[in-house]
Amino acid sequence: MSVIILILVLVVLLVIGVPIAFSIGLLAIAGLTMAGITNPAIAAQRMFSGMNGYALLALPLFILAGNILVAGGVIQRLIVFADVVVGRIRGGLAHVNVLSNLMMAGVSGSATADTAALGAVMIPTMKARGYTVEFASALTISGAIMAPILPPSLIMVIYAIPTKLSIGAMFFAGIVPAIMIAVLLMAYVGFACRNHPILADQPFGPAVLFKATLKALPVLAAPLLIVGGVRGGLFTATEAAAVLCGYALVLCLIAYRSVGPRKLAEVFRESALTSATIMIIVATSNLFAWYLAMENVPNAARDLFQSLTDNPYIFLLIVNIFLLVVGAFVDTVPAILIFVPILQPTAVQFGVDPIHFAIIVIVNLMIGLNTPPVGTNLFVISSISGKSMGQISKALLPFYAVKIVALLVITYVPAISLWLPRIAGLHN
Repeated sequence: MSVIILILVLVVLLVIGVPIAFSIGLLAIAGLTMAGITNPAIAAQRMFSGMNGYALLALPLFILAGNILVAGGVIQRLIVFADVVVGRIRGGLAHVNVLSNLMMAGVSGSATADTAALGAVMIPTMKARGYTVEFASALTISGAIMAPILPPSLIMVIYAIPTKLSIGAMFFAGIVPAIMIAVLLMAYVGFACRNHPILADQPFGPAVLFKATLKALPVLAAPLLIVGGVRGGLFTATEAAAVLCGYALVLCLIAYRSVGPRKLAEVFRESALTSATIMIIVATSNLFAWYLAMENVPNAARDLFQSLTDNPYIFLLIVNIFLLVVGAFVDTVPAILIFVPILQPTAVQFGVDPIHFAIIVIVNLMIGLNTPPVGTNLFVISSISGKSMGQISKALLPFYAVKIVALLVITYVPAISLWLPRIAGLHN
């Protein structure tokens, strides 16, 4: 009962705006105190052990690489390339938005970063071509959820902390689901924009396509470098983060010359702040997860689910509903670090593959990023577009339907997530 009360208090603290790290840390210490553990050195040791992992080295490196590429102006190159490829079809710029989000997902690894970067460019451009701001905003944040599903994904690195899963296997597992989401979004765009005028004067031809491809190719090569290197055994996922950083520096400092010393210093500062913020959350979440383990919560959760059903399909449906609700109130990082240690062992007991379950959890929580009242992406896109969260949420309704269809397919067709990792030899 005390655990349930603490989790409810945690949700309330997060909803009213108490910083995530402080909320989780305070609740963890309160729980340990109620359990009779009052030695502060133990809490400090558990927090440090939560950050003291080799896989976590990838986190600040992926953040830095993504920030360098975004600061280097790669967004414009990707948008121009996408515009040349799909800009001439009906609803072309909306398709460009989805395709740009898919390509940016392979660069930034962060849904919030993609929302901020692409939203600032795509919303004014789409408005100028006759799209409503609400539609452009809803489409942008719907496409941004692909970032943590495609490699390099910061969320997958964080997911590996409590589960000890292979980051490389998760990277490969997210590729087909992300592409499927992009295809479903573009299918809906084709229907929603069926009466949108075609820009007949849009330039196109082999020369235009070659020029746009040449400019975008070095950026498009970044995710291929990660996936190919991990698949070929050249480096681990953690080492891949360092390789991507070096590649981003060479690309933006030497090849494009779009990042100078002053901008680079700002990028390092921003990356350090973001990394520190996440690491503090990781530390306090590890302490809270340890308290939950001491209270035998994972086993209690398993017993609860098994008392409700012995059918793995029903179990996954319950988990989806639960995570969709959690994602609407709790940010992605604490949600993973708090609830995954409880849910993952239970899923394995039900015969669900852990890599498949990881993708299910991540897709659920990405949908939560776009869901009021606490959806982070909604706040970001609202500040960029000038529209209220209510207006954008209304425009999001058909996109929710698309994403729920994608979630159900990913949930009940494991091969979509597991085919590539098995082909790559990263998962049995």
